[in-house]
Amino acid sequence: MSPHVLIDQMLDALMHPATSACFATDIQRQLTEMLADQRITIEEFNHYCGRLNKIVDGRKEVA
Repeated sequence: MSPHVLIDQMLDALMHPATSACFATDIQRQLTEMLADQRITIEEFNHYCGRLNKIVDGRKEVA
């Protein structure tokens, strides 16, 4: 599976209210591993981290 598809699926899952906010930590770890393994570029890493931060911030506002 493409790393981009996997990341999109994880970020989509995090947006669901039933998903634990702790899942964000798992996503961050996965992004870091993908960057270290060169499966994603630094630009892609920054893009996905930005999306992750927006989702986490949105969850904090709702709570």
